[in-house]
Amino acid sequence: MQVEQVDYQQFVERNNILPDESIYHFNQEEQNDFIDKKPWDNSPNYFKKCKISIAAVIKMLIHACLGKNNEVMGLMQGRCDKETFIIYDVIYLNAEASEVNVTLTPEAMGEYVQMIEMLETVGRVHPTVGWYHSHPSYGCWLSGTDVQNQRLQQMGYGAFVAVVIDPIRTMTNQKVDIGAFRVYPDGYRPLKQNQDENIGIPTQKIKDFGAYHDKYYSLDIEIFSNSIDSKIVQGLWERYWGVRLSQSILEDNQLYFRQCLCDLKDKCFIKYEQSYQGSGQQNNEKQQIKEAQKFSVELAGALLSETVKQILFQ
Repeated sequence: MQVEQVDYQQFVERNNILPDESIYHFNQEEQNDFIDKKPWDNSPNYFKKCKISIAAVIKMLIHACLGKNNEVMGLMQGRCDKETFIIYDVIYLNAEASEVNVTLTPEAMGEYVQMIEMLETVGRVHPTVGWYHSHPSYGCWLSGTDVQNQRLQQMGYGAFVAVVIDPIRTMTNQKVDIGAFRVYPDGYRPLKQNQDENIGIPTQKIKDFGAYHDKYYSLDIEIFSNSIDSKIVQGLWERYWGVRLSQSILEDNQLYFRQCLCDLKDKCFIKYEQSYQGSGQQNNEKQQIKEAQKFSVELAGALLSETVKQILFQ
């Protein structure tokens, strides 16, 4: 087995990509019947999982990397299978973007409608079931603007999911950093809050996270592939494997590592608001330890990768 094939297989194992040949089954009548029943209206946590094809993940990641430090945005096509969203493909949108925000424009929606019409002519009739956007270097969660956007989509479409992908952390850790979310109905308060969810969120983002962390919940993510997806992605992997090998995780992401180190220093002195700090000072110390562990693992992985390359090629 060639080296690039071994590297691709390690990527598959690291991201727990599961083969599934039957998942592309689609019945329009079944889908319409499910939408008409609206079972999510009876349970704020109705949807539990989001399955995404490896082809869709790669397209999202490429789009996010092209945006560099700016956020990007797109829509996702697929279907619902009871409590599970199944994402087959994604469509890029030319939205107005910055490092902290992305806004959908009328022009982008016009391009989306044209794309849908083109796809329908070739038999691609899967409905739009969600949207995705990127958070370059600051993790997968929903900001206040994201929560408002997702709530509007859920009010309009019902079965709609928000996906966030972090291209910089993905490239740094060689593992896809991705999350799927649903927003609670306005006024709903969840019984359980996970205090560990803010690990890795930059200091300047914590206030925004803390103000909205109980407005939504995350879905389990599962990446799947069939034989065609695997051939396409593996072909791309083998074609660009040499380019990826020549890249340096340390050099390409040195700004990210510096920001993480400065952020870790700042978090040693941060005082979380009483409503979010849980058990007070003890909880803050645990958060700081986990932040340090996360940074250490990322930096050690990058150093190990560079060391191996130097041994093999110099």
